[in-house]
Amino acid sequence: MTRLLLIGLGPLALAACDPAAPAGPLDCDDSYQSLIGQNIGAVTLPAGLSHRIISPGMAVTEDYNPDRLNVYVDDKGWIARTECW
Repeated sequence: MTRLLLIGLGPLALAACDPAAPAGPLDCDDSYQSLIGQNIGAVTLPAGLSHRIISPGMAVTEDYNPDRLNVYVDDKGWIARTECW
């Protein structure tokens, strides 16, 4: 009886593990160009998006990561440009 119960619940248990949306990092694309001209303090970036805020004169690594959003701000915090690398 226990074995039949477990077999009957198997598909139900597997369905509970099936995510509605794929998990993982968000893609960096040109849609973030709309942030230009906004203040970085007023912007909320998606939690799953790899990003870095780059201020004038700030040292940054030059490693290439096409899924990372680089947000360049001026000395007052206004977004001057965005790019993916």
